[in-house]
Amino acid sequence: MKIILLGGVPGVGKTTISNYLAIKYGISTVINIDVIKQTLKLFIDSNEKYLYTTSHDASSIEKLSVTDAYLKHSKIINKYIELLLNNIKDRIIIIEGVTVNRELYKELSKKYEVIYINLYSTKNVLLNRYEIKSKLRSSNWVNNIEIINEISKYLLSNSMINILSNDLDRTLKEVYMYVEKFLYD
Repeated sequence: MKIILLGGVPGVGKTTISNYLAIKYGISTVINIDVIKQTLKLFIDSNEKYLYTTSHDASSIEKLSVTDAYLKHSKIINKYIELLLNNIKDRIIIIEGVTVNRELYKELSKKYEVIYINLYSTKNVLLNRYEIKSKLRSSNWVNNIEIINEISKYLLSNSMINILSNDLDRTLKEVYMYVEKFLYD
């Protein structure tokens, strides 16, 4: 199985890019970690406090740095992603979400062929996107921009492929280039 991991903080375009990839390359399985997380909440004991928070709110659970809390949150979510993969038989899948990080890449690479792409945007672009999205749905992204920015810096420093996601067409071209090399080389 080949796995395309798309990571990055909220609002960088992970879902949009993964949908374009799925259509372009005929990939039928796209795992959206937010959807998996919402489903897990229905079945997992509520004592798992990191499951019931967001990556940017995780540091409020206990006295941990933003990065350590993000990693703890990610580890809880990502262990379920690994279990889910045992039941998927597709040749190529996409996994996208904020908990996609180098640690997940390392774990999945032990068993699968994996490419990990981290999408990022500038703080101003994110704030503009958050303002638009906050009109459509409730989120505390604007209020947590400094925490989100800190997580983004961590991801940038720990990712192998970082792609600036401020312009959809340019971002798609760059992502396609890496994905085609991964799929066909």
